[in-house]
Amino acid sequence: MTVLHVACLPFPTYQGTQAALGSMLRASSELGRPVHLLTYARGAYELEASYPIDRVPDFPRVHSLRSGPSLGKLALDARCIGEIRRLSARLKPEAVVAHHIEAALVALATNVGPVYYVAHTSLERELPMYFPRLLESPMAATARQVEARVCRLAAGVAAVSPSLSMLLGKTATYLPVPWRRSIGAVMTARDARKTLGLPTTGPLCLYAGNLDPYQGWEDLIDALVILRDRHPSARLLIATESDPVPARLRAVRTGLGTVVDFRRLAGERARRLAHAAADFTWVPRRAVGGLPIKMLDAFSRGLPVVATERATAGLPIDAACLCVRNDDPRALAKAAHRVLINQALTDQLRSAGLVYLDQHHRAAGFDAAMQRLLGRPSKRLSARDAPPRSIGLAHPAR
Repeated sequence: MTVLHVACLPFPTYQGTQAALGSMLRASSELGRPVHLLTYARGAYELEASYPIDRVPDFPRVHSLRSGPSLGKLALDARCIGEIRRLSARLKPEAVVAHHIEAALVALATNVGPVYYVAHTSLERELPMYFPRLLESPMAATARQVEARVCRLAAGVAAVSPSLSMLLGKTATYLPVPWRRSIGAVMTARDARKTLGLPTTGPLCLYAGNLDPYQGWEDLIDALVILRDRHPSARLLIATESDPVPARLRAVRTGLGTVVDFRRLAGERARRLAHAAADFTWVPRRAVGGLPIKMLDAFSRGLPVVATERATAGLPIDAACLCVRNDDPRALAKAAHRVLINQALTDQLRSAGLVYLDQHHRAAGFDAAMQRLLGRPSKRLSARDAPPRSIGLAHPAR
C-alpha cells in the first residue's frame, strides 16, 4: 500500500533537508515501495521523479526558497490540511509520513492516520536563532512544547541523526538518510578552479551550504584569518544559494574581502566544480541535532571533511573526518592545517568517507529503519545495515 509523505516546504531545492527527502523517496521507490509526496507548489528546478508528486495550490505565492518561518508559509501549511484529506480519500494510504514539524502539525490536524513524524532538525534548538535575542528563550520554550506534543500524538517518531533522536526522547528512533557515491567525470582541482574563475594555486577551503543562523558559518571566516598565518595564500570558497551579503560584509570587516569567494550552488555541475576545486571542506554547526547533508555530499565526492562535534550529529563517523571543538575557529584552522600539510591524512580521509557512506547510508539500511517505524515486518539486517548501537565520535583533530 502507498505511504503518503508530506513536506511543507519548497521542493526540490538545493538545501540539505530537501536533498535528504528526495534521497529517501528515491530509495523507497527504487526498492519497490509505493510512495507519494505532497509539498509546496514551487521548487528550484524541474525534477524527473520516480514517484508521484502532488502540490499545494500556489496561493499565497511564496517566492522565497530559504529556510525559516514566514506568514506566507503558515498560510500554505493551512492549505495542506485540505490537500492531505483530499489525497487520503483518493489514495487510501497505509500511513502518512510527515517530514519536519510543520508537516507533522498539519497532518495531525487532519485526523487522517496513522501519522508518523520524521524530524530533520530540532525546532527547540533552531527556531530561536531566527529571532532577536530577547525572544530566544520564549521561542525555545514554545518550540519545546510543540515538539513534545507532536511526539506524543504521532504513531511513531524518527530522526535523521542519533543526536536528534536523543533530543526527542526515548520513543524516537534513528532513520539513516540514504546517500550514495557521486558518479560522473572527475575534474582536476586546477581545471575546476579555472572554470570557477579562481586562482589555480594555493590552498582552497570550501563551505558548501546555506548561511542561516544555525549553521555557524561565521567561525569559518575567523578560522581563515588564523589559517593564513601559516598559509598566506589560503582562500575560502563559499558555495551557497543564500544571500551572500552578510558573509561578504563579515569578510570585508576582517580584512578578507579579496580572499573569500562566492559562487552559486545551483545544480550538480556547480556542486561538482566546488568540491573538485577545494582541498577540503569545513562543516560547522551552531545548533545541535540536525544532520548536515553537506557532510554526506563531501564524503560522496571523496573530499576531506573538517567538522565540529555538533556537525557529526552522533553518527559513527570513526575516522571519516577530522572532528574539532564546537564554536572554535582556532581548532578549525588547526585541523585545516593538518589536512593541507599531510597528503597521507588527506588520502585516508578521502577513502574513509566513502567507506563510511557505503557502510552506514545504504538504501537497504534506510528501508529497514523505515519499515520498523511503520510497524512492518522486515527481513534480518546485515551487520553493515544495522543502526549504530551507540553514538560515535569522529577522529579527533589534535
